[in-house]
Amino acid sequence: MYCGNNKTALQSQKQTADAMMALLSEKPFSQITISELCREAGISRQTFYSLFTNRENVMVFTLQEQYCEGLELSSPEEEAYDDDLLRWLCHSYSMYMLRNRSLIKTLVDNHIEYLLYDSFYDAMSSCECFLHEIDPCTRSYAASFYAGGFACVARRYAEEGCASSADQLEQLLLSLLSGKLF
Repeated sequence: MYCGNNKTALQSQKQTADAMMALLSEKPFSQITISELCREAGISRQTFYSLFTNRENVMVFTLQEQYCEGLELSSPEEEAYDDDLLRWLCHSYSMYMLRNRSLIKTLVDNHIEYLLYDSFYDAMSSCECFLHEIDPCTRSYAASFYAGGFACVARRYAEEGCASSADQLEQLLLSLLSGKLF
């Protein structure tokens, strides 16, 4: 996937992501062809392949560039979370799910919610404040565990019609991930 700073390429990436979201409102992800996506975005196939290698990368771009707000994990957003990273993570992800419920529903409906896991894992892995005091191997396992938990809850949230409130999601995540349900 293109990661440079050429303004024309960046604009084409955004056009392609917007075109993908428009097409997803009309048909399933599995039925969207590269040719159709290029036509909708107003770009050539050559441009598409220089920016993205496949349709999944368009969705990864969408998750990273257009839906990552609220997924910033550099520091707790409120003093109340300073000493409780798990509580802060649960709060952050519940707010993320609430703000991005239509995208999460689209991912689940199209059976590509694994991209949500990948995005969560990448966000935690690149966050310097996430378990920085433990060895890299254990940190990687922890990021995978938490990302899996968050992604599974997001999936269930979408399957249940996105009806839960942010507080309900936060408390559920906290109970599940802290082991309080056992």
